[in-house]
Parts: sequence; C-alpha cells; structure tokens
Amino acid sequence: MAAPPVTTMDPRSIGFTMATIAADKLQFEAPTAQSSAGAPQFHEDEWRQIEFFPAARLPELQTRLKEFKTFEQQNRVPQGWKNIYARRMAGAPLAGTPGPKEVAALLQGNMAPAPILTTTSAPLGQVKGGFTIRLTGSVFLYGIADGATVTSLAAMVERGGDERVLTAAFIRLYTQYKLVLVDWRGQMLLTSVEPNGELGIWRP
Repeated sequence: MAAPPVTTMDPRSIGFTMATIAADKLQFEAPTAQSSAGAPQFHEDEWRQIEFFPAARLPELQTRLKEFKTFEQQNRVPQGWKNIYARRMAGAPLAGTPGPKEVAALLQGNMAPAPILTTTSAPLGQVKGGFTIRLTGSVFLYGIADGATVTSLAAMVERGGDERVLTAAFIRLYTQYKLVLVDWRGQMLLTSVEPNGELGIWRP
C-alpha cells in the first residue's frame, strides 16, 4: 500500500490557537500539599474567558465585544489567528457582592483552593488571593478576592460539564447582585433575567 502523500505548511501560516486572552498581571505562590488539594488546574490562556461583571459595566463590555469581533475577523488565518486581542480591563469590586463564602452559599457550592495555572510545559503557580467555588456538573467559579471583597469572578465548564449549571448560577447572581456574564470567545453576553424567566442575550 502506498504511503499517504506528505503535506507541507508554511510555518508563517500557523497562528495563535486563541483569539483573545485576559492580560492580567497575576501574582503566584508555590502550591503546597494542603493548598493544592482540590484546586483546579488549567492553562493560563483559559483565565477569565467566561466571567461576571456588574451590570453597570454593560456598555463597556458591549464596546469591547464589538472591537474584538472586528479584530478576530481581521486576524483569522487558516490555522488560528495572526495576533491576540489582549484584554486589559481594570478590576473593580463587584458592586453589592460580598465575599467568596457568601457567593458559594448563594449558589450552594463548595469552597476550594485557588486555581493553579499552567503553561504548555510547566505550572506557573497558584493564584495569589484566588479562590474557587465548585458547583455540580463539573462547573466551577473562580476569581480573586481582596480580603472579603470579590474583585474578579469567572467561570469554567470542564470537558463534559453541564452548562445548565452555569446558567442557573448566572440567574442567581443576576437576581441577587445584578451581575452579567460575558463569554469572550463565544462573543456573547447574558444581560438580564426577564420576569418570564427568559434570559437577555446580546451579541455584537
């Protein structure tokens, strides 16, 4: 049997595997056996790809998503993207939001240690000031807290996870704290929960 033909590719045509990342200046700590027990581990590029913001920042988020949509289309190549849209968004306390433990209680989740971020080849460390809230269905929330105040709150649905759990969490967080949810790679915002229970969805 003849060998399959060899295909070639110009290495310059191979781009980034993600179109956008959060360009946060994170601080890391060396994990210990105690601090790493139950801590999620994921690649640094996954940080804050799905995240919550106060509804007051909705106009800012809509502007950013419009910018990103244009950027993504202009930089798309057959094998990824030529450039990365680095999101530099100032963190701010989530208005009216208490600490991670109160958020976990609202969502009936369990507190876990801060996430451990990795690169392709090695771990970076455990996020300083971070926390994790594990929900059911292989879904967890995570972020950074300054004392008892949540300054950033994001979410991840693990492979095979139940996205309905994240939707239910959004409904509770919107109802209680008026938080909206942005999916950067999906270019979508969940903006509200209507009286009939339907979700407000916005796309650029």
